Amino acid sequence: MMNTDEAEKTPAESGAVEPAAQRVPRCRRGRRVLVVVCCVVAILIGAGWASWYSLMRVTRPASPDAFVDVRAGDAVSDISVRLHAMGMTTDDRSLSWYWRLRRGGDLREGRFVVGTATSMADLYQILATGSPLTVRVTFPEGYTVAQMAARLGEQAGIAPEDFSAAAVDGRGTTLEGHLFPDTYDVLYAGDPAVVVARMQSRLEEVLPSDWSAAAARHGLTTDQLLIVASIVEREAKFDADRPLVASVIYNRLRAGMLLQMDATLGYVLASHDGFYTWDELKFDSPYNTYVHAGLPPTPICNPGLASLEAAAHAPQTSYLYFLAKPDGHCVFARTYAEHERNRRLYLSGGN
Repeated sequence: MMNTDEAEKTPAESGAVEPAAQRVPRCRRGRRVLVVVCCVVAILIGAGWASWYSLMRVTRPASPDAFVDVRAGDAVSDISVRLHAMGMTTDDRSLSWYWRLRRGGDLREGRFVVGTATSMADLYQILATGSPLTVRVTFPEGYTVAQMAARLGEQAGIAPEDFSAAAVDGRGTTLEGHLFPDTYDVLYAGDPAVVVARMQSRLEEVLPSDWSAAAARHGLTTDQLLIVASIVEREAKFDADRPLVASVIYNRLRAGMLLQMDATLGYVLASHDGFYTWDELKFDSPYNTYVHAGLPPTPICNPGLASLEAAAHAPQTSYLYFLAKPDGHCVFARTYAEHERNRRLYLSGGN
């Protein structure tokens, strides 16, 4: 018969070992928790990676010539929005986040061709280190600042109003006459101030070496000599006529005569196929040399090299008048009677 006290002893009190089968459930519960945690982490990582992959995905544009313009003052976030609007990215913040991840620097201005990009890394490389698009723009001699601004808008993606705003001096005066008309390689959608600076520098390069001395010979400032060159540019069509036109200007100034040049009035009032009515010739403007003595207050265009040379090296003549024949060549006169004879001869069907 079993002793009652011994029957009531627990396995631990009796020194017996608990069967292993009784400890298994606790181990299994621990493993299950670990598996669940790992699965959750894996799902989160996978979801995060899928989200990041989607965010960084780039869709190649239909055209390999697709581009994005980076203008003065643009932030990376602005370009990020534009790329999204083009359908290249899935989120308007995609480039911004990638740029931050790569610790990218400042943007460079210009037009960048992004049509070949297939990844965010491609876009980053194009914008961070790629070469912006350049275009070659030619400005004809005699163009005004307004005409130059319009041409840049048409051919170089630079807003005309931005160029006009940049083409002023420290006093806010338009740099008419100070921008040399030539052919320039220009960054598409680039900084207009850079274009203005290059055109000013080019003028300094091509001005005759005796420019200051030439101005002094005629009792003018260098700026006034530039005004003369601009009038010559607009009044003479052929280079051979330009020095003689300049001589007429100097002779009339010395004689105290009104210049009476159509080109100066044309700066502020459009003509009718090169002619004005009597009432229009009385138009009140400092640029109307039919009613105001002396030179106009500023150049009326941006003169080319031939006109600059003509203004600086005009020959000494006794001509006081000239007119343009139908073929564009000028004919000169010393007296008003001679000028009237030329008018009857050449402006009545003569050559």
